[in-house]
Amino acid sequence: MDVTASVEEQVSSVARQMLTQRDAFAAALFEVTLQEVSDLDHDSRLRALLEASISENIVAAVNFLEHGTPVEELDAPTAALTYARTLAQRDVPLSALIRAYRIGHARFLDVALGLINPTADQMDVVLHFVSRAAAYIDKVCEQVGRSYEAERDRWVSSRSGLRQQSVNEILSGTSNDIRQAEQTLAYALDGTHVALEAWPHIDVSGFDVVKLFDDASKVVARTLKAVGPPLIVPNDEREVRMWFRVPPASVVASTELGRALEAAQLQVHLAVGSPEDGVAGFRRSLHQAERVKEIKLAGAGRAPQVVTYREVAPVALMAADLPQLRAYVLAALGGLAVDDERSATLRETLRVFLDHNRSYAGAAEAMTLHRNSIQYRVQQALASCGRHLDEPGVVFELQAALEAAHWLGGAVLAKP
Repeated sequence: MDVTASVEEQVSSVARQMLTQRDAFAAALFEVTLQEVSDLDHDSRLRALLEASISENIVAAVNFLEHGTPVEELDAPTAALTYARTLAQRDVPLSALIRAYRIGHARFLDVALGLINPTADQMDVVLHFVSRAAAYIDKVCEQVGRSYEAERDRWVSSRSGLRQQSVNEILSGTSNDIRQAEQTLAYALDGTHVALEAWPHIDVSGFDVVKLFDDASKVVARTLKAVGPPLIVPNDEREVRMWFRVPPASVVASTELGRALEAAQLQVHLAVGSPEDGVAGFRRSLHQAERVKEIKLAGAGRAPQVVTYREVAPVALMAADLPQLRAYVLAALGGLAVDDERSATLRETLRVFLDHNRSYAGAAEAMTLHRNSIQYRVQQALASCGRHLDEPGVVFELQAALEAAHWLGGAVLAKP
């Protein structure tokens, strides 16, 4: 075997060893990327797209190194291109994406070169591996960069992109002319606003999303008795933000909105802010909707189709620091903080019981159960968490922890 063939075989061997570490390496790189590049730490959907891009890039890089694929035949992974286009739609700078690739490149080399024996006769292997890895990252960065720029040009030149840009200026407080913004958006910024975030159920195809959002906006406008047409601004191809001007002192009921969407057979999730006044209210209601959306996504499908900020405001404030909230829930609920069916039943019973002023009869009516069943479950729940309701502060502690567990589920609970 000649020297070149030997070097290539050793590079292939290192690549195969990297593949065995893929999951652990991808998880660590995902966390480091979010810590180092704050522009990429957005909502759950964008984090999931980043995770998929990292995983596919690792596999593609390993295959490129293992099989000696010519650089001109290399194509960026589909997940990487999708992520780049979505970042362009979200107005995340391309520099943040390229920095993430440089971080991944450096980390990949750190781990890979540790698998090569540090001897003098291995220098050719090291140089060839570094050269090939650099060729991969340069080619992929070039392709995702082109994809980003093309999507950015398309998005900004579209009506959706222009609206998004104008709205972002209002939200950031950089808009110098509110009246001009109103004309651009065809939406008045005085009065009372309700903002919401909307996204489709997972089984809704991309071809149906635009019609779905349009139909949902009509249902919401009708239910809220909106004043004038809504403002609809896409976040990207699968998510939109909507604002509705509503009568003063309006109350938004999730049950009413949920029934209206169900009657129209619309498979869309809504995270709804509270009615707020003026330009400041326009911003504040959206911020509330964004917090509700994070709770809905973190709860992995536990939440109803429509959730309002009023329902989850305390949890939304606590969930800003999810690791600390999880520690609080585990400490407050003890053995009741297990993510299994039995514990879930006991937690829900105790939550409803406390919510009804510790009334067994009230809880029984709310849950359509016999009073004795409620009493038995409450006793079991308290025994599981080792708490007594006559202890100072315990009722408040339990209610806060139970609400967090109710909305966030496994995100704050212990595995069985």
